Amino acid sequence: MHQVVEALATSVDRSHILRGFLALRQRLLALGITNGYQWCAGSFCEDIERLEGRSPGDIDVVTFFVRPTHVQDSTIWAAFVAANAALFDATQTKSAFRCDAYFVDGNSPLPSVITQVTYWHGLFGHRRTSHLWKGILRVPLVSDDADALNHLDRVWP
Repeated sequence: MHQVVEALATSVDRSHILRGFLALRQRLLALGITNGYQWCAGSFCEDIERLEGRSPGDIDVVTFFVRPTHVQDSTIWAAFVAANAALFDATQTKSAFRCDAYFVDGNSPLPSVITQVTYWHGLFGHRRTSHLWKGILRVPLVSDDADALNHLDRVWP
């Protein structure tokens, strides 16, 4: 995560978005969601300032994860998600963390997971305006987030 912050924290706006993203990641880890990774995409991962003359408004994030052991049962999982709606609802994550956040539950049946991976890759794998293909950043859920935050504090206090 430190490398992502080092490369993309190029303005005050971007540093605020990264702080939100790091806070979202911290909250997920605190809930025990540690097995998985995130795709980061959207204008945040491009030089949108140069391409379109504007700052990014958020970061698009898709979290691919395996449920924590204590919430494997579908009924318990549904209650867990409802109790933590601020983390699992894209509208709430956008306002609270500046993350347009979505989730792919690795405990779902394989055809469902494949459908979701295909959808998110199709949505985030290219630029909307030009349809040019682009990469997607992949960040493990467990990473060097503390170092990343320290870097942000030094560069954009």
